[in-house]
Amino acid sequence: MDFNTNSETEPLPAWSQEEAIAYECARECITHLMGIYSGMIHTEEAKAERDQARLSGWRAARSKLAEERRDLRATDRNNIARIRTEYGALVRSHQLADGPIARCREER
Repeated sequence: MDFNTNSETEPLPAWSQEEAIAYECARECITHLMGIYSGMIHTEEAKAERDQARLSGWRAARSKLAEERRDLRATDRNNIARIRTEYGALVRSHQLADGPIARCREER
């Protein structure tokens, strides 16, 4: 991590609080998508006749997300913005269609 120093020579991070929050939000989007894939994998594996092509694709997608999360840096503003926009929309869509939000609507 790059550090600057203040007048008291204490190390300061090279990014702002807003950038740190955006970074953490991007990581959470990735983590949430990984969880969605894990759930889909679990559901498919519970079937008597599994679709191996789907399972392979979902596992590959989940692995790619794990790599993307590992490689993400707080200073990568463009990638953070892309992840929050693209992956955030996917998470919201899943929640509306299949997740707890959808279940809440069904219970009413």
